[in-house]
Amino acid sequence: MSTDYPPQQQPGPGQPGPQGQPGQFPPPQGQPGQFPPPQGQPGQFPPPPQGQQPGAFPPPPQAAPPRKKGIPKWVITIIVLVVLGGGFYAFNYFTDDAAQAKSGDCAKLSGTKTKPEYGSIDCGSADATHVVGKALSSTSDKCGSNYDEYTQTQRRGPDTKLCLMPKWNEGECRKDDPTSASYPKVDCTGATGDVVKVVKVVKGSDDEKQCPKETAPAPFPEPKTLYCLGPVE
Repeated sequence: MSTDYPPQQQPGPGQPGPQGQPGQFPPPQGQPGQFPPPQGQPGQFPPPPQGQQPGAFPPPPQAAPPRKKGIPKWVITIIVLVVLGGGFYAFNYFTDDAAQAKSGDCAKLSGTKTKPEYGSIDCGSADATHVVGKALSSTSDKCGSNYDEYTQTQRRGPDTKLCLMPKWNEGECRKDDPTSASYPKVDCTGATGDVVKVVKVVKGSDDEKQCPKETAPAPFPEPKTLYCLGPVE
């Protein structure tokens, strides 16, 4: 006599199988051969920076602007003529024009840098090369920036040190000549070497802000004067 058993129900998803069924195992937690999805697709790169289209390259660097004709190095701070460590140096036996010079006087400096000759001259003369800014009582005192220094030692009388300002006019060109005690005036047309143009002269002020752009200011506090120097075009 056969015995009927009720049909076995298959477990639903997420339900454990019936107890005691041989050969059955709990379902795997994941499908075999599967891996977690990659964080990015192979062959892909990080997104481009904000504001840049994909596949675009960064813009090339800006080309440097063409350099303009430079101002000679000696113009940036007027060269201090150095002879025997600090300017012109002369020796004289007797008191002369240099020893008697005072602020505001004009001078004609001739000769060479190694053998200068100082002479007083009227400021209205075309031969005047310098203006006395300061007459110092001690040769160890400093004139300050931009001045040419003239030091004279005497056997009789006090030693002399003068702080000299070049006497230039607006529109002219001047050259730093190593063989000259002053700055010779030259023709601006076709000038070569260490030549500078006096673009602007301001008397009664040494405020560098009054110089136009593309010029180098050369201020003198005594007498208050401002030279604005530029390259020869």
